[in-house]
Amino acid sequence: MNDVELNAASPALEKPFKRSFLRKWGPALVAVFGVIAINLALLGPSGQNIPALNTQQINARKLGEDRTRAVLEMDFDAKHDRRMGRSFGSRNLSEAEGGIMEYTRRRHRVLGDYVHEDVSGEFSAFGKWSVSVIYFAFWVFLMFPNWFLPIGRPGIALGGGLAMVVYRYVLNAFGHGPEFDAERVIIMEPLFLLFGLMLTTIYLEKMERGGLFDKLRNSLDDPVNWKRSFKIMAMSTIGSAAVMNDSVVLIFSGVVVDLCVRHKVANSMPYLLSLATTANIGSALTMTGNPQNILIVSLAYDDISWMEFASNMVLPVIAATIVNTLMVFAYYARELFPGSSGFVENLSIMFAGSKTPEIIALENAHQAKLAANPQAEVGDGSWSLWSKLQVIVCVIFLACFALGFDVCVVSICAGCILMVINAYKHQHYDPRSDNTEYDAEGTPLPPKKMFDMEGNEIEPEEEELITESETTLTEVDYGLLLLFIGQFLLIGSFDDTGVPQAFFAATMGDCADQMTSVPCVYWFVMIITILSNVASNVPVCQMLAATFPYATPYDWMQVSFSATIAGNLTMLGSAANMIVAFQAAKVGDRSFTSERHAPFGIPSTLVALYVGTFLLTMVHFSPECSVKLGTCAGEYYAEEAAADEYY
Repeated sequence: MNDVELNAASPALEKPFKRSFLRKWGPALVAVFGVIAINLALLGPSGQNIPALNTQQINARKLGEDRTRAVLEMDFDAKHDRRMGRSFGSRNLSEAEGGIMEYTRRRHRVLGDYVHEDVSGEFSAFGKWSVSVIYFAFWVFLMFPNWFLPIGRPGIALGGGLAMVVYRYVLNAFGHGPEFDAERVIIMEPLFLLFGLMLTTIYLEKMERGGLFDKLRNSLDDPVNWKRSFKIMAMSTIGSAAVMNDSVVLIFSGVVVDLCVRHKVANSMPYLLSLATTANIGSALTMTGNPQNILIVSLAYDDISWMEFASNMVLPVIAATIVNTLMVFAYYARELFPGSSGFVENLSIMFAGSKTPEIIALENAHQAKLAANPQAEVGDGSWSLWSKLQVIVCVIFLACFALGFDVCVVSICAGCILMVINAYKHQHYDPRSDNTEYDAEGTPLPPKKMFDMEGNEIEPEEEELITESETTLTEVDYGLLLLFIGQFLLIGSFDDTGVPQAFFAATMGDCADQMTSVPCVYWFVMIITILSNVASNVPVCQMLAATFPYATPYDWMQVSFSATIAGNLTMLGSAANMIVAFQAAKVGDRSFTSERHAPFGIPSTLVALYVGTFLLTMVHFSPECSVKLGTCAGEYYAEEAAADEYY
């Protein structure tokens, strides 16, 4: 059977289904109005249902202020503190030096840890709002890059970042703003991590045809559309929890696009969304699942263990995964269940094994293709020496992640080890290129001889091997690194203005000091979701750590879940979305755009967010008090008189 016959038999080659406005944006509008209605019902139209602070909350606020005042009055040796610092989130003060007071304004001022510092008071009104206008202008450019000049997101982000640096210098020169420490707002850890992951990914893919990478791709393959989508979601969820969401989407974005090309699907969005959305959701499970979780554990005043973090998140993550999966299957039912008459038949297909004629045609076409071209499946299923070495490196890589070693160092080391293995394989095992020339009849020609001026034959030079620097290292996506550098500069400058903090304070109102108490928690997670999409989730976590330095472990669980799930709301909500779009575009698939992401991302995110938040408020294992601050002690409830006198 030839390709033309296969194509004719496959319903996957239908033209992409064009949705009406109501079909496209209806779920998003319903979700938005539903969230507004829930919060109005809980808080009241004017916030009259917000409860007053109770004794415990008043005592906690007083203890926090006393603790901060005591630390600010401490004597310290700045050189000694800096010498002891080990990147952001270091915990190096002894008890005698105030170790119990770890995260305070003194800490980020003296130790140099990368956390938000409030310099908004040094801006004039003109400086503050002009910086905000520039930021939002480039935010729009990044959201909709195809609306303007064909520069691309890396160029837009880098141009915006450099423009912000120049503009901040001009503002400072004319007295409208403070100096902009551009070097400090560029967080190096994500850049090192991305470089290491890209290096590792490239060698896993390029080292051997039919190797580990191809085996992983084949494990996700399935002729039935909904099964293929489900496999992608399962792999993405588990992988993001085990490693990190950025690494999973970096490795598998190209695989998903390749599967779409292999099956000639008309719309790759269901599969790319299956990868991106579940990568963000799955990463919420563990403290190493994404950058903001790592930062939260570092900045939290109380210690949060790996098991404590995961035990709190398991129910919300499972619920959010189920919600997201059902919404993918419902929103893209036409693409994933071809020929189905509706929701009931979709359930029958998934759970009762029913098949439509179109699904049967897909399976038959796939089997016919394999029969006509047995070489279509890469490899014979055996594991070569190089595949086994790849597995060993990956197992060690994951083990080091789980044991808490620096993720940046681990990823770069894994990439370098694979580079050395690939270079050795290339030099000693790969067949040399055949440079033999042939005549018109296919007869090999003898090698040409060369002579010098005196008639002596010149011995041919030994053929030089092509180096890794000339081949594989050039495939590292340096444009993606530039994209992140530009975004760091834009976001860092915008955070300096204090506009995100002012938005948080204004919108939270009386809920600010009881942000994770019911009913305020449902409004709080909505504000975190909005800020995470406007100012990015990592800076939002830094801002909250500076604003609420004594937040309880339970507070941070709510922040972590909402900031992570918020990544699915818009294209710019998380780095994973940007990586999927960028990697897919590299191999020719530019369908993953902001305009196509939002109609699904908004309802899926809001429903998953509120279902997960409800479960987290009902079942959590982190204390709603601070052990180190003393609000969990028995005397916590005995200070009501002192608190009343203070306030």
